[in-house]
Amino acid sequence: MIPKRCIKLSDRKHIDLPMVGLGTYPITGDVGKEAIKTAINLGYRMFDTAVAYGNETIVGEAIGETLRECNYLTREDFFIISKLSGSYHRSGLVEKCCQMSVDRLGLDYVDLYLMHTPVALMAEDYCTEGRPHPNAIDNTVEPTEAWLGLERCYQEGLCRSIGVSNFNADQIATLISNTAIVPAVNQIECSIGFNQKSLRKFCRQQNILVMGYAPLGKQKLPFLNHDLLQRIARTHGKTAAQIDEGVVPIVKSANCSRQKENADIFDFKLTAQQLNELDALTGSQ
Repeated sequence: MIPKRCIKLSDRKHIDLPMVGLGTYPITGDVGKEAIKTAINLGYRMFDTAVAYGNETIVGEAIGETLRECNYLTREDFFIISKLSGSYHRSGLVEKCCQMSVDRLGLDYVDLYLMHTPVALMAEDYCTEGRPHPNAIDNTVEPTEAWLGLERCYQEGLCRSIGVSNFNADQIATLISNTAIVPAVNQIECSIGFNQKSLRKFCRQQNILVMGYAPLGKQKLPFLNHDLLQRIARTHGKTAAQIDEGVVPIVKSANCSRQKENADIFDFKLTAQQLNELDALTGSQ
């Protein structure tokens, strides 16, 4: 079973979440639903979706069907993440977007609701699942306005925790200075080839958990084939893709064997020397 860790919330509560999650983009349709159910059978309990992915409905169906088919899992065993649409950053619209996500998932709440991006899009009703999002950016809407809406979603019980995605340190600092709740999570692209060391350090200082998507890198092969990474992997009896960077990874695969490999990363720990070697390889970003 995938182990858990806790995240602290600003009101001194904490919640537990699995140490690895399955990213569901671009998993869709009946094949996607079966892939999610396969992941559940392998022990995955955290699933990451978003309005923009167009698959909240099938994620919810996979979880709902699993709960009806087995007698050893409950809703509380799952940690479900969804994300605010960029076109819903305005006051009064954030709660609407969150409620629609909850409804599509067939749940009473989501465990973590993220602002998908600090960038607001033009105010059109693009929150219909799977509908293309506009590219027009609306610079009149500050991220703080959307964050205040996320705070209301949290206070109303639509979500158990709130956070951000794709935010830099300055953008997070602005939120912290102007709002009541510190983000519990910052979900960012993070891999050995793009380690975001300085941003991770800032988040750690603010007690913000870092989740890393694309943990293998968007250009996977160059670093996975590097001699250093291969050597460290052999030392621990792992593949290069399983080397852990100390970030909660959001892995993406509809393939059963890859899902299993991605979850099998908790029986070893990198040494200080190995971590330093990896830092020297990728630089301090």
